[in-house]
Amino acid sequence: MDVILGMFVLLLAGVAISALGAMAGLGGGFLAVPFLMIVWGLDNEIAVLTSLTMILANSTSSSITYLRARKVDMKVFALLVLPTIPGLFAGWWLLRNLEETQFRLIFAILMAAVMVYVLIRNSRNKKDDDEGSNKRYHISKMTAVISVPITFVAGAVSSAFGIGGGAVLMPLQVGLLKMYVKRAIATSMLLIAVMSGFRVLIISRASFDPFVAIPLALGGLLGAQVAAYIVRKAKSRYLLYFLAAFLFIIAFYMGIEAVIEMI
Repeated sequence: MDVILGMFVLLLAGVAISALGAMAGLGGGFLAVPFLMIVWGLDNEIAVLTSLTMILANSTSSSITYLRARKVDMKVFALLVLPTIPGLFAGWWLLRNLEETQFRLIFAILMAAVMVYVLIRNSRNKKDDDEGSNKRYHISKMTAVISVPITFVAGAVSSAFGIGGGAVLMPLQVGLLKMYVKRAIATSMLLIAVMSGFRVLIISRASFDPFVAIPLALGGLLGAQVAAYIVRKAKSRYLLYFLAAFLFIIAFYMGIEAVIEMI
């Protein structure tokens, strides 16, 4: 009975976490990892792999919806996908060599940095981008070159911290590539699906606890569809404020936990 109840709780958590993450184009890992470590008591390495399993489910589900709606920019996807692969291996090595306190502190700093970027970007762009969400644009050679190392970092961050890589991909696409928010979300989710699939199925060979990962992943499938519907209806600037609020909460909590453990 306890096992069944636990799996049901994980299913509901997967729905909520993946919906919130997919709405922002981040995949949900920035909420799943703290949840699995703090509430479920998993160590950082298992929490990361379990989180990426959920992200694989919800990002694949979201990507199918976005591809059908032709929201994904395949030109940007082709540019960014290959540099993530070596980054995934680098992040896997980093995770195995980080102590849990170091992991929590770096995780908090990463979330805080992305939160600041989101708030600055949102304050400078008051115009909603719904009408231009399908618009295509030119990517310069310089922009393409700069994108490669940043995308490598996205792969490393995804692999090391279980957050899908969207925390780097979204600022890259919206900031450097000047993509519209909703188109960036759709493209980010397809990139996250590929990265998480490679990390879980090839690098780690799916070595997770099925009683935790499977219900969380099933919840992720449902949550991704909820998020895809909300993204179609909501204003982009509100999505960014929503994202910033959750990043602040997680960064604050994880940072305080790390500082307490270090004292």
